[in-house]
Amino acid sequence: MSSRITAFFMTPAAPVAPAEAVVTPPVARAVVLGAPGDVVALGAATALALGPPALVAVWGEDRTPPAGVATRAAARLAARVPPAVARGRLAWLALPAAAEAADALRRASSLVTGPLVTALAGPRSSALEDLIAEHDLAIVAADPETALARAAVARLHARGIGARACRPPRRGLPRTIALAGLAASMELA
Repeated sequence: MSSRITAFFMTPAAPVAPAEAVVTPPVARAVVLGAPGDVVALGAATALALGPPALVAVWGEDRTPPAGVATRAAARLAARVPPAVARGRLAWLALPAAAEAADALRRASSLVTGPLVTALAGPRSSALEDLIAEHDLAIVAADPETALARAAVARLHARGIGARACRPPRRGLPRTIALAGLAASMELA
């Protein structure tokens, strides 16, 4: 019996095969389209679901969250993309008027190594319409069961853009938590 116990503790373990290399997916770029009251909160929830720290670039909405208490990673990201501000686990960038928004977003995208979510609120110019195709995924901020959401998703698919509709975070605590950059109340599948 003592020889089996000794063998158990003294016998070297069988060699372990080296692990296969992990292939990471390309950096996620998503665009959220919809009404001004919904795209910012859904953009934040999307960015948090993609994995913070992430940059949320907002166009057409004056209520971009102000700077606040932030993680170090979000603060570093905001510092790389001036004039972005950090809040929670996200960095926020207010995009300029439509004429310069596409160029500003492309500059920001070149500086971001993690997820970037563009929130486009309201009617868009042709330059911003062309910008949608540069994202990996388009998300329509609407109830997926509505005719409007189905039509918007179908129009994006017809342009060769991967799209889906998602309900924006509910008003109240879920929306507040998403805008604070703390937690997402959705899952991207």
